[in-house]
Formats: sequence, C-alpha cells, structure tokens
Amino acid sequence: MKNLMKSILLAGLLVFPVIGHAWTFVGNAGNVVICKGQVVGFYDRFELDLRYNWTWELAQIELPNTTGTPDEVILAQAYLQRIEKLHPMLFATLKGYVDSFYSEVNFVKGYLPNVLDDAGVVVLPGKHCNLELLVVQKPIQYPKKSLYTVNQFYWKSLNSQDRAVAILHEVIYRVALTRGKAPRSSEGIRLLNEVILSNEVKNMTVYEFANLTRMVFTPQSSDQK
Repeated sequence: MKNLMKSILLAGLLVFPVIGHAWTFVGNAGNVVICKGQVVGFYDRFELDLRYNWTWELAQIELPNTTGTPDEVILAQAYLQRIEKLHPMLFATLKGYVDSFYSEVNFVKGYLPNVLDDAGVVVLPGKHCNLELLVVQKPIQYPKKSLYTVNQFYWKSLNSQDRAVAILHEVIYRVALTRGKAPRSSEGIRLLNEVILSNEVKNMTVYEFANLTRMVFTPQSSDQK
C-alpha cells in the first residue's frame, strides 16, 4: 500500500507542472513583434500608431537611475501618473501590480507555443512581421509560485521602454481578471494601454475615462454564459 501511495504521489508531482502550464486562458497573452527574425518591440506600441494614428508619447526618467528599481518599472509608474487624477483607485491598483511585477515572474529559457488566439484585429508594420508570445499570465504554484511566465530571450531583447509597455499590458489585464472572466480578446486591454501610452488621456474627462474602463473591464455577455 505504501508503495502504491508513493507511486500515486510521484505521478501527481510529475503531472502537476504540466497542468499548471496548460495555457487555456483567453485574452492573457502579451506579444512581441518579430520582423525578419528580429525582435522590434512590444505589439501595443505599434498598434497605437498603425491602427489608431496616435503618437507614442514616451515617459521620461532621470538617468542614470540610482534607485535600484529597474528602469522599466519606473517608466511604467511614470506612464500611470497620467491617469492618477482621472481614476485614483485604478491608478493605485495598477501601481501596486507594477511594483510587484518582478517578484511574480518566472522567466523561461524556451519558447511559448502560440496557442492563444486572443489578439482580435492585428495590424503589423510589415509583410515579413509576425507576433510571438512574450508573456502568459496564469497563476502557477509549483514548482515556483508565479503569475507571469515570460520568454527570457525576448524579454532581454526589448529595451526598457518596451518592457514598460509589456508590464502595463499585463497589469491592466490582471485588473480585468479581478473583475470577472478573462476577456475573449485582448483588444480592450491593448486599447486602454495605448490610450495611456499615447497620452490621449490628457484629452479625456473623468466621465469619458470611466466609460472606457467600464468597457474594458466589464465582461461581455458572451463571456458570462
């Protein structure tokens, strides 16, 4: 009996990581743009220009950064400052998620399979470009507790600004998860991110921004079935 129980336990430990990495969520993928084999950036910052004709208004930080906090975290915080007065509660929530981002990451040396069809409408900068998974967001408890599974090679290929864009994408999606089911498409998540990145929020009233966040974070009727 002891041998049987030991075998069952061992089998459970071997299977558990596979189950933990079964990426069956929808709407939780963060993508990089690859052109002719080269990583050129995180998708959201291309879409704001190619799809909406907005300009990426870069956040600025004082360099050299001597705080010990990664530049991309400081940049993501700087981007979020744009919504602090429009939605103080959302700002505080997102800032907390940004602050804890690196403590909840598991960097993997392999590639993430493209099994998440959540992009919706996609506009790429060239015929020889495609999307590749950078981040998958799903709680993992074993063998390492983490929330974000990140392709290490692609992450290192991004500059600090692109990493900040990726972090914002993921923390906005995280808020969506806390409000209900995962969205079927990441289009709304990307749109809110791009409104912040382009600083379109400076032209929005509190009421308009509230309507935007309500649209992004309220699960669609088809998600609630």
